[in-house]
Amino acid sequence: MRLMMLAFLSAQIRQRGCRLFPAALAAVKSKRRFRRKLRGRFDSFRISSWEVLSHSIINPPDIPLIYDTS
Repeated sequence: MRLMMLAFLSAQIRQRGCRLFPAALAAVKSKRRFRRKLRGRFDSFRISSWEVLSHSIINPPDIPLIYDTS
């Protein structure tokens, strides 16, 4: 339960405070697809910042992502 609340709170903060969030959400056209892309990137890549994560959703080929081999 606490983990779900933490995830919800962090998503709300990101939606209100991140200037790239609306563009990333518009790029994928739905919150469900956006969450799926976030989850996929966390599973496959080592993300250095929220900004890199948002840019990777807005412009996928422009941001070099490092495969997580650990």
